[in-house]
Amino acid sequence: MPDIEKGIQETEPDCRTGSDSKHFLLRRPTRMDLDGLVAMATDPHMATNLCTAWLPSTSRAADLWLEHILQDDNPEAFPFVISDMKGNAIGAACLLHEAASDEAEISVLVDRHHWSQGVATRAMQALADFAFSNPTQTHQELQSVTARCRASCARSRRIVEKSGFQFYGSGMARSQFHRGMIPIDRYRLDRGIWHALRQWAGSGLIDPSRPSSQHDMKGAA
Repeated sequence: MPDIEKGIQETEPDCRTGSDSKHFLLRRPTRMDLDGLVAMATDPHMATNLCTAWLPSTSRAADLWLEHILQDDNPEAFPFVISDMKGNAIGAACLLHEAASDEAEISVLVDRHHWSQGVATRAMQALADFAFSNPTQTHQELQSVTARCRASCARSRRIVEKSGFQFYGSGMARSQFHRGMIPIDRYRLDRGIWHALRQWAGSGLIDPSRPSSQHDMKGAA
């Protein structure tokens, strides 16, 4: 698991320190991150498999994107920058949630120079923990989180499967990079399975009987 910055720890009751293999941080995006995020969103090696168009792909779009994040009191997207312990961005992740739904989607993108280091898997697990642990008055308690993988990308499928997600169907999704539709596989992690995995791993620090009002996702991203 990565470290999570102090401001996010205040709304995440179950954040833990990073693993011994490679420490990294989930933090809110800042203006200094925008060029790097645009570069990731347009890098062919990474963007070719991205199934969700939540990252800005131009400098102008990035400015508007950050302004919207900073001003939105009731967000449906909770983006994070994945950074090393020196503050350098090595990836990005997002929790996408519609207010009327009890399901949210997780999307993770890691700089290709940091592939095969466990970053994407641990970031996905951290986002799942965050999603299940932080209902608010406007975002009801989630019952499941989902992920989409490009059908031809075995690396992505391994990541979601290692995180406990289960395959539940195939389909098509619009690719911002390809400017068209691409075939995808859909995966889901239900709350009950997530909780069981946490218990089996000796990490069951979430008290299911704890009132939802004591958790707050607002202001975490």
